[in-house]
Amino acid sequence: MRFSVMAMRLLAVTLLVCAAVHQAAADGAPLRIGTEGAYPPFEYRDASGTMKGLDVEIGTALCAEMKVTCTFVPQDFDGLIPALKAGKIDLIISSLSMTADRAKVIDFTKPYYNSASQFVALKSSGITDDPATLKGKTVAVQSGSIHQSYMEQALPDISEKVYNTVQDAELDLEAGRVDAMLADKLLMYDWVTKVGIPKGYDYVGKPVTGPLVSSQVGIAVKKGNTALAQSLNAAIDQLLADPAYDRIVANYFPFSIRP
Repeated sequence: MRFSVMAMRLLAVTLLVCAAVHQAAADGAPLRIGTEGAYPPFEYRDASGTMKGLDVEIGTALCAEMKVTCTFVPQDFDGLIPALKAGKIDLIISSLSMTADRAKVIDFTKPYYNSASQFVALKSSGITDDPATLKGKTVAVQSGSIHQSYMEQALPDISEKVYNTVQDAELDLEAGRVDAMLADKLLMYDWVTKVGIPKGYDYVGKPVTGPLVSSQVGIAVKKGNTALAQSLNAAIDQLLADPAYDRIVANYFPFSIRP
């Protein structure tokens, strides 16, 4: 059997990538996946303490594609990138938006799903994405999120309230302690449909756009870890080509979130 020079090179690269990933999990040490753990429906613990959610299912499927053992390491969202840089985890699968600012300190894979960012408020409030409608209002955001960065850099004159978890922000929004919330649209989908709309809340205005936000969500690896990024990219391609991807998504959303 004959192989072209290009085919031989591609095979060599593939073998090197696989070897690097398996070396990272050598001696029985699994790849450590950093995740928030309190970000339903993407990452959360069930009643028994087991990690569940779309990101967890996606991560588990990708590890199966790469034929490596992985373990999830939950922690506060704003500590994930510092933990990756410090070598305490090997990658982040935690609905991490692919922004230029983050790409300065970490490397991203290709995206594995898309989701816009949007304000949620009472429909009767008159609030939209227009900054003029937010004057005198307080907007809830999660600590360490692109939405906190957006409020502080793009809307510095608008009052914000920062929360460690999205659940705390949703509770304050429902109770009227904040006027609006800026968050990932998919993240808010369950709350909006089940809690918000019956009480007059909904997505308002247009999705937020610009260099500070991104609708693409990817996996983060330590800066310069090309081998792991390449292996993850190959696994993402394989998963997206498999009906299993849409089956996973259907457990959480009644529509496509494909990148």
